[in-house]
Amino acid sequence: MTELYQKKEYAVAIPVARQALTAAKNQYGGASAETALSLNNLGMLYKKEKQYANAEDCYQRALTISEKIVGPMHPDLTVTLNNMALLYAAQGEYGKAFTVSDRALNILETKYGPSSPNVAQALTRYAALKRKAGRTADADKLDARAKKNTGSR
Repeated sequence: MTELYQKKEYAVAIPVARQALTAAKNQYGGASAETALSLNNLGMLYKKEKQYANAEDCYQRALTISEKIVGPMHPDLTVTLNNMALLYAAQGEYGKAFTVSDRALNILETKYGPSSPNVAQALTRYAALKRKAGRTADADKLDARAKKNTGSR
């Protein structure tokens, strides 16, 4: 599936990803980390194919499973949250994108502290999202925080 994704053959990769999801459910159970990862991967393919409702469903299911496994404040959740933010932004639903980005940033700041490189990366991603939404001043503030965190000038 990775090769198909790299070749941008998303429509061809979707059935493969569905098979991987079925295999994960069969081998590890419907509420496993493997199943959540398979759902996240399938969601990414659906997003690329602009099947936004399917992508959101996959991300929501992945997030629900992951929260049950690791709790609501675990850094592993930020992968799915970031994917959700990109999905919402692709649909022009910036309010939803900002909400999940805020949550991802909060998780990372709580876990690693405000001056962590992980937080700096999240700030940079969030700034790009704000810029895409036309919120340049907000983006500049986030970029400034990211630079402060990494010691860049």
